[in-house]
Amino acid sequence: MGMRALPVITALAVMPAMALAGPGSNAPWYPSLMAFEHYDSGRSHLFAQANFHGSFAQGGNVVSARVSLDDYLTPYNVVYLGADSMFIYGGGYGDKGGIGAFVARVDPKTLKTVWANQLINTVDTNEWDYPGVVSILRDGYLYVIYGYRIAKLDPRDGHVVAGPVELPTAPTADLRDTSYNGLDALPDGTLITKTVYREKGCEEQGFSAFLDCPHPAAVPRSIIVAIDPRTLEVVDKITAEEFIGGRITSVRFQGKDYAYLAGSTKIFRYLYEDRHFSLDNSWGPVVYRDSSSGQTAASAVIVMNDWVVFEDNATPVDNPPAGPSPWMTVMAINQADTTRQFAVQPFKSFQSPSNIISFSPSSVSVDPLRNRIFALDAGPGVIGVLELDSDGLQTVWTAQQRTTEFLALIGPRERRVVVGTDIPANQAIGSNTEDTIVWREAETGRELARSELLPAVDTGTDPARLCRANVLHGAGRQGYRAYGWRCSRKRKLGVFCPGGGKLAAVARTAQ
Repeated sequence: MGMRALPVITALAVMPAMALAGPGSNAPWYPSLMAFEHYDSGRSHLFAQANFHGSFAQGGNVVSARVSLDDYLTPYNVVYLGADSMFIYGGGYGDKGGIGAFVARVDPKTLKTVWANQLINTVDTNEWDYPGVVSILRDGYLYVIYGYRIAKLDPRDGHVVAGPVELPTAPTADLRDTSYNGLDALPDGTLITKTVYREKGCEEQGFSAFLDCPHPAAVPRSIIVAIDPRTLEVVDKITAEEFIGGRITSVRFQGKDYAYLAGSTKIFRYLYEDRHFSLDNSWGPVVYRDSSSGQTAASAVIVMNDWVVFEDNATPVDNPPAGPSPWMTVMAINQADTTRQFAVQPFKSFQSPSNIISFSPSSVSVDPLRNRIFALDAGPGVIGVLELDSDGLQTVWTAQQRTTEFLALIGPRERRVVVGTDIPANQAIGSNTEDTIVWREAETGRELARSELLPAVDTGTDPARLCRANVLHGAGRQGYRAYGWRCSRKRKLGVFCPGGGKLAAVARTAQ
């Protein structure tokens, strides 16, 4: 793709048959396996049309991988129009050798670059690089947000058909230190997004700005923005109650459009009505964290039926902890009645092998049909499933698997599989050079397949690759191809990577 010395992507697959969703089944996103980073606006991470075609028999699968010849610098997410149309957004981490955000179209079968559009040169503009996102609305256009800009691209050749439009920042912030970390959309297609900031005067790039700037909390409150998808004009904006690090989540509930945000200790809900935002004081804010507990804030809020669910400790809790209850907490709050809440620390009994007691930088994933929540904690190196019932959150299963990446759920209910990365025990979180991809039966947690050690898509000058893997089973019979697993791993702790590591979503496919 014309950019060299770039860290890259890795695509693993276990299935596919490209079945399109019916009209209106995932409004307002394009009806493909993956048009939005977490599939739906509620960020479930459930890709039910992406099928696992391996064997469910014990020991019946092996994994093979193939690597592309083209390199891509720190890819963030992948979306699809169809079986022959895969698009990558990347370049937003500010790594050495990079020059800012790009979008590229890749042939899912050959893994060759079809076209690439370098959207900005942040070396020339002297701006902060931070990951945005690319998504596809039902009109079939690519919507990409990067830094403080949004643009609409033609998927056929990548040319810009609208924008780029500069989005607002806080009065006390400089545009060069402003970024919009991703977007979401309401059922009518209205795009919603919010700002994050780098401390003024700091030159750190990517997520390092939140860790290594002298006073990373010395930034303004976030701005929430609504955008017309046709013109990219700002319809409305509102200043949030505080700075919000995690991504914005939206849902239509009981006939009204809401946006959820996780603050440092509270969950906020905003109503979007008649093209205007307002803080919904009838619902919240809801306090979810005691600032003296030793825990850290949550990342993104996820919608599961009548509930919103999330896990905290999006930034590491080190040893010794700053409080008496540092373990990661999973919480559920009812959307209709905030007095109905449940919380549990599912991995409290697991000991961490490192100085990081708890670290859950990626949000939970959910299976609404089963009322199940898939959670992770890289501190003790555990993933697990909780079921929400009338008595609260019940543990279904846990498994030793150390990941900082989102967990992808694939397949229909009766053959659901959870896919994620696993960091080797002898490699440190955040600086590991390798990891594996693991497929588990979602019902029981039983391991179905595991790749060999694969190069972690690292930052800097190490080449990251776009690859595709197949699961083989039975008498050497090959499983169906996936149309591109996206692999995106980060060097710095806490960078949210949808789909993560060598994972994304088969055939579609993660604050």
